[in-house]
Amino acid sequence: MEGVTTWKTDLAVVGVVAAITTTIRQNAHKYFERTMPEWLKLKEDIRSRLAVEVAVIPSRIVLFYLTLPLMLGGFSPMDSWTADDTARSLLSCAILTGAYIVDLTVTRTDKFATLHHVMGPALLLWIRTCFSSFTSSDALLCRLLIQFVFFGATISGATTTTLVFLYQFRKTWFQSAEGNAYLYFTTLLPVLTLTTMISTFYCTIYIHAWFDELLNYFGHPWGYAPLAWVMLECGMQWKWLLWFYGFEEWYRATTAEDPTVPEDAKKRITDVAAGAWWLPRWRFAAIKALVVVWLGTWVGIVHKAGDIQWVVNKAGELVMAAWGEGVNLRVGNQSGVEAHVEL
Repeated sequence: MEGVTTWKTDLAVVGVVAAITTTIRQNAHKYFERTMPEWLKLKEDIRSRLAVEVAVIPSRIVLFYLTLPLMLGGFSPMDSWTADDTARSLLSCAILTGAYIVDLTVTRTDKFATLHHVMGPALLLWIRTCFSSFTSSDALLCRLLIQFVFFGATISGATTTTLVFLYQFRKTWFQSAEGNAYLYFTTLLPVLTLTTMISTFYCTIYIHAWFDELLNYFGHPWGYAPLAWVMLECGMQWKWLLWFYGFEEWYRATTAEDPTVPEDAKKRITDVAAGAWWLPRWRFAAIKALVVVWLGTWVGIVHKAGDIQWVVNKAGELVMAAWGEGVNLRVGNQSGVEAHVEL
């Protein structure tokens, strides 16, 4: 790979990937319309979204190949970073941007999902403008930012896409006598749990390992910018994980009571759920416990910087100031009260 690239390279890659993704999206839409009778039963915005999810698959495969080496070296010394690594990071972000530009044309009810997909262009802009010296100094932030590409767009992203596809056809595929869609759906839930756990913990452990360098780079309090970014992105991953688990439980319970669902379909779903040892009754408690532990790693980073004590002190000062203001209002004279009201 050539060591140094420019904005022209980024824009060319974005344009090519967007064109390829658009072409695949259009053909996927036509293919599903021709071969799947249940396709036309979906709303147009859902059909568009599913076609886009299929269209970004080639980009996900390429991104996995490009970003995996960067992830494996995430905790290696900074001086091991090369110009090729920076170029690889920029190429990854350009590919992600080209794919997500097409993805952003789809209407989504979840605004946080839209924000998640805006991160492709945001990462490209951030790395190109701030971390493209093509030296080892790029490593600190490039490694952190590329984590969102590797985990969000490839590993967890691919699993979530499959779950969404199965979910949209649940009314036919889950109850089909020949298919195993519901079994596949339940099997993918622990896979998503594993990828979410690795992704979120990797991010906070990375920041914990390199927090001094990050704080020195950004300064105080802007050193918390990467931590805030991680909280937003990782928080969405935990949210979606719990949503899929909640849907599975809701679907199984409501299907059993639905008189319109055939008895053989109910029995098949019940049998799958009964044999799904990977869905223990304590799964929600376990996931919530993982979230608490993950939040503990996040708080540990703030504690490492000594700012928990600072926040407590500032909160105490604010409380005392508010208390003092209240005392002044109660014991002050009338002119003092009138002056306060005027402000």
